[in-house]
Amino acid sequence: MALNPVKAGIILLCTWGLAHLGHAPYGYAAAMNRAEIRQNLAAHLEYLSVRLGDRSIYNYQNLQAAEKYLSDHFRQQGYAPRRQTYHLHEGQEVSNIIAGDPAPGGHYILGAHFDTVAGTPGADDNASGVALLLEVARLARTLSLPRPWTFIGFTCEEPPAFYTPYMGSRVYARQAAKNREKILGMLCLEMVGYYRHEPHSQELPLSLRLLGYPTTGDFLGLVSDGRSKPLLQRLEAALQCGCTLPTVSLAVPLGGHLFLPEVRLSDHASFWDQGYPAVMLTDTAFMRNPHYHLPGDVMANLDLEAMTELVLGLLNFLQQEGKSSGDRASFTRK
Repeated sequence: MALNPVKAGIILLCTWGLAHLGHAPYGYAAAMNRAEIRQNLAAHLEYLSVRLGDRSIYNYQNLQAAEKYLSDHFRQQGYAPRRQTYHLHEGQEVSNIIAGDPAPGGHYILGAHFDTVAGTPGADDNASGVALLLEVARLARTLSLPRPWTFIGFTCEEPPAFYTPYMGSRVYARQAAKNREKILGMLCLEMVGYYRHEPHSQELPLSLRLLGYPTTGDFLGLVSDGRSKPLLQRLEAALQCGCTLPTVSLAVPLGGHLFLPEVRLSDHASFWDQGYPAVMLTDTAFMRNPHYHLPGDVMANLDLEAMTELVLGLLNFLQQEGKSSGDRASFTRK
């Protein structure tokens, strides 16, 4: 997708960071069983995008099955998952699936939406994010983490709920703000499975090409607002040390989303709107994946090796984040 000149102009106000990673991960991550991680990711993708497929609100039975799948797996991993249930304006009952509890001293969130657009199996959008969510949650149980983490499967990110009060992440973020929940950072997994190595496989507006943004779609995008830039920088540094997946980062200044609305197109924006720091991790969706929101968004198009690397990078972030953050600014809502 190419941005028009007005939208592209905001890029001159944005902060960019490029990191093409070529070194090996270190520490516990190097000892992780990559084959097991890859196998588990494939199993999640197969169930969600092949056995279930369409998980839209218009296929309510499959949406409920996806809810149950997350809840069952969190329970098997040793969590006590809970449902945050609410009703859509049509009266249908839907639920966010939450593993881990808010902590008085603050906690982090890793989240991914499990619904799809009607008519698509949603392998990249967003079974890829859910698979990462479940595998990171599983492995997190084996680690001693400096700060508590909550793992959330969000419902109803896609239309017709998108950008309405019925979006699952908006329901969660509003309630968190009401409860004055101290969220130290939220990471949103939004389409993290599609990577290409051919030249010019990444669609870009001219301004971004001139700024050196890569035109090969082999990287993971990291997107934050200005408030979340420190979180983005720490995340990118941890990914550099924990995996070999290249990253490209973008921190959008205050008001930048008015000219570049694409940066708000997932669950992280629900947390921005409540004043919480959040970062979207993405393969850039329609800027790279030609099967976006189409029946061709199937598991066979995804790169399981890249997804395995991202699991390792995220585990490194979970292990490192909060080790020296005692004096960082509080993000508790007032």
